[in-house]
Amino acid sequence: MFRFNKDIEYALIALVELSRLAADEILSARELSDRYLIPYKLLARILQKLGADGILNSLKGSQGGYSLALSPADVNLGRVIQAVRGTERIADCLSEDGNCVQENCGCTIKPIIEVFQNKWIHFVENTTLAEITQPEVKFIEGI
Repeated sequence: MFRFNKDIEYALIALVELSRLAADEILSARELSDRYLIPYKLLARILQKLGADGILNSLKGSQGGYSLALSPADVNLGRVIQAVRGTERIADCLSEDGNCVQENCGCTIKPIIEVFQNKWIHFVENTTLAEITQPEVKFIEGI
């Protein structure tokens, strides 16, 4: 079964939680770590990557923490995945744009993998944080 790795899962948990904050609120990596039982050092690295990409604002110091730098409607899942993990591919035989890396390889599953990869790219680039934070996740119905 296809699944997110832990880095992406933890990033999405943090982003959903941060999207629920009032404009003047912040949450520390420690608070998020304790609340969701996420290893602190791993979560801190993930939050730093999201900050470096411009998805999060960070406030340093003992009263520091994180908040969203962008509206949830302006953050798509593709950007989150790219910020945290770099380019993700469904299969090693595909390039970053979802095409087979070998010409005329005769692979029997190439068409299926390419279609799945392209649908995945379309899905993550067109699904926003605002959509996944809705009480009823209706965006997934068309997949």
